[in-house]
Amino acid sequence: MADDEQSPKRSAPGGDSPPAAMTFWGHFRRALREANRRRPRSFYFLLAVPLVLLGGVHMIQYRDQPLRFALILALLFVFFGVILIQAIIDLFEISRRHYVERKQSFVETLGEQDFIHELGKRVKDKTDQ
Repeated sequence: MADDEQSPKRSAPGGDSPPAAMTFWGHFRRALREANRRRPRSFYFLLAVPLVLLGGVHMIQYRDQPLRFALILALLFVFFGVILIQAIIDLFEISRRHYVERKQSFVETLGEQDFIHELGKRVKDKTDQ
C-alpha cells in the first residue's frame, strides 16, 4: 500500500486525473487528421492522377494483347471520367457558395433599410445644394 501512495499516477483532488502530455507525434497525427478533414475529394484525385498515369504507361507492353490493352484503356477513361464528374460537381458547389456569399454580403451592407434611407437622405441633400 505504501508503494501505491508514492506512485506518480495520483489523481487530482476532484477525482479527475490531468490529461497526459501529448508527444510530438500525437500533435502531428492530430494536425494531419484536421487537415484531411478540410480537404475536398478533388485533392486526393489530383494526387492520384500521376500514379494512375504511371500505371497506364505499362499499356505499351500490352499492344500484342488487345483485350488487356482495351481493359486498361477503359479503366483509365473511367478514372478520368470520375475526375471530370467531380470537377463539375465542385464547379457547381463553388458557384453556389459564391452566389450565397455574394447575396449575404449585399444584405449585410446595402440591403439594410436604415442604411438605404440614410444614403438616400444624404444623396438628396447633396443634390439639393
